Order: sequence, then C-alpha cells, then structure tokens
Amino acid sequence: MGRIRKNHLDMTPEERRRFIGAVLEIKRRGVYDRFVQLHVDVNSKDYIDKDTGKRVGHINPGFLPWHRQYLLELENQLRRVDPSVTLPYWDWTTDQSRDSPLWADDFMGGDGRPEDGMVMTGPFAYPNGWKLKVNVQPAGTEDPALNGHYTVDDREFLIRRIGQKISRLPTPEQLGQTLDLPVYDCDPWDYTSGGVAPYNSFRNHLEGYTNFPWEPAAGKLHGAGHQWVGGHMMYIASPNDPVFFLHHCFIDKCWADWQARHPGVPHYLPVEPTPEVPDVTTSLFPWHTKRVRDLIDHTPYYRYA
Repeated sequence: MGRIRKNHLDMTPEERRRFIGAVLEIKRRGVYDRFVQLHVDVNSKDYIDKDTGKRVGHINPGFLPWHRQYLLELENQLRRVDPSVTLPYWDWTTDQSRDSPLWADDFMGGDGRPEDGMVMTGPFAYPNGWKLKVNVQPAGTEDPALNGHYTVDDREFLIRRIGQKISRLPTPEQLGQTLDLPVYDCDPWDYTSGGVAPYNSFRNHLEGYTNFPWEPAAGKLHGAGHQWVGGHMMYIASPNDPVFFLHHCFIDKCWADWQARHPGVPHYLPVEPTPEVPDVTTSLFPWHTKRVRDLIDHTPYYRYA
C-alpha cells in the first residue's frame, strides 16, 4: 500500500507518537531547520526579486505545486527516520476548538503564554528542547517596509497567539465556494487574480489574497490558518511551528479535492510559457528534480484518507 495521509483526528496514539518522534529527530539532525530556511529564502525571492526570473513559492500559480513538493521532500526526510510516517492534515473548517487533540501535550502542544507568546507545553515548547535556529530576516532584506513580514524577533522560542489576530477560522461553506471555482488561476497571476466577477483563480482564493465581496477582508482560507494560530505562523519563518505542515497538508488536500471536483478543466495554469510565473514545464527551485506537470497529480506519491 502506498502512502496515506490522514486527518490527524484519525491517527492512532502510536501513529501520533511516531510522527512526533520523527519530527524531533530531523530537528536534532538539523534537517528541519533547513526546511525553515528554504521557506524564508523562497519568500525572499518573491518579495525582493519578483521582477526577475520565476516567482515560485507564493502569490503566483506555483504556490500549490511548490508547496506540494516542499511537503513531499519533508515527508521523505521523516520517512528516513521512520518509514511508517506520513504527514497528517488539519481540517480547520471543522476542527476549530482550542481543546482539539491537535493542541494536546503529546502532539502540537498548546497556545503561548500571555506575556510573550512562548509555547510552554508539548514537544515543541522551548523548555522541552525545541529551539529556533533560523535567522528569519534573510541577508539582502534592505527595505524596511518588508521587515514586518520577515521577522518576529530574535528570541529562540516558538510563539503562538491563538485567536488573537482573527477570532474565527473559515467554515466548510466558505471553503466550498472556493472549491466551486472552475478556473485554476488567471492573468495577472498574482495577488489580484480573480478579484472581480466571475471570481476565477481558485489558487488565489485558496491562498487567501482575494475575497468574494460578501466575505470579511481578513482571514481567507490559507491565510486564515496562519493568522489564527498567530506568532511564528504569521511570518515567513512559519515552518518553525510544526503545525505549519499539518495546515499546508490540508491546503494540498484542497487542491486535490478541487481537481476531483473539476475533472474536465486544466488542473494547473498557465500551460504555456508566461513571463515571471511558472508554467507546466518549469522546474521547481531549489530541487530541480520535478517540473510543475510532475506534481499536478498527487496520486503517484500519496493519497488522502
């Protein structure tokens, strides 16, 4: 049987233990922090050098395939430690309680303490040995306007501020409206795509940079998951919080669900070469082992339960 990614609520206690153990081991080996740094680097290319080369990781059509390979590469590292491990996902449309098993002491741990947001419980608490090592303001970030996006602060502990930035997570109905959109993405292939009727750009609505007119301006889908958890999850060093990977695993599942809902349309756009943004032939930075077209169908690699 191939890899099966489960809702974390459906994991057995043994599966939860093995997953956490594998995450802690790749952190010990220094592998985990390389993935955090990569996420910082890709954002630095998007936000500083967006007018040269291809924008891959965020705010463009490559958001979904790039993160699909990013998750797959991390999952491969976890499986080097324990071949039974796969990434679980967090469906925040239905699993919205602060008392969810997601935040249990044997899994993600809880909220940060009031005075500074430091996570104090669970395997990723600083008192339990989870120490942040990535400088989240990369070299070359000279524009002061970007600094708020590039750094939380220089402290070494994980920060969460659950429910402080936004108080509610998206509903199944809100996600369903985006899954109903029939077009993957559209010109100009950025944060404005699909912002007016007929509201095309499934990618941009899922990524969270545009809204339907009847929705609140803040807290859209992918962006809402980051904002609701708060702390490090709100910035480009968000993979410092392992809940990042459960969140993005659900975003990846949303792409798979959208593809199943729309079998007769292109599951990635643009197909033809397009300035600045990846087309289906683009080899994804930094691995250059797969092209976008190799990642459109997830089933050769894993399936969702």
